[in-house]
Amino acid sequence: MKASLPRRMTLHAIEAAFLTRGYKVARETFDLVAFRPLHNGKRFHARLETHGQEAVPKGAELDLHVDFMRELKGYHGSEAESEEIAREMADVLGALVAQDATRSRPRVRCPECGKELGQEAFRAHRRVVHGR
Repeated sequence: MKASLPRRMTLHAIEAAFLTRGYKVARETFDLVAFRPLHNGKRFHARLETHGQEAVPKGAELDLHVDFMRELKGYHGSEAESEEIAREMADVLGALVAQDATRSRPRVRCPECGKELGQEAFRAHRRVVHGR
């Protein structure tokens, strides 16, 4: 499923939005990719065109789909449209809107308690304090 970035945002703000949704985030030369594991070898896979910039323009293309991992190395199938993907895309867009678009520090605000933490500390905080 494809959508557009709702407003101009920094890469740190976009990463923070994905992290609050439970994704693992990685930067590539011209894209930002994020993965969130599901059950039975499936995962959400998001790719956002950053055009190699630190501030990503409004309207940049966001692609979200489900990958089906297979036993063969390097190959996987994917599903681009479903109700599950549409719900996840709505949640991702909501998380993007909730972030401070000009964030310049790599920090994440916990959506449940509001505490601001570094990215690795956020994962541990979420697991220990909120059980997720």
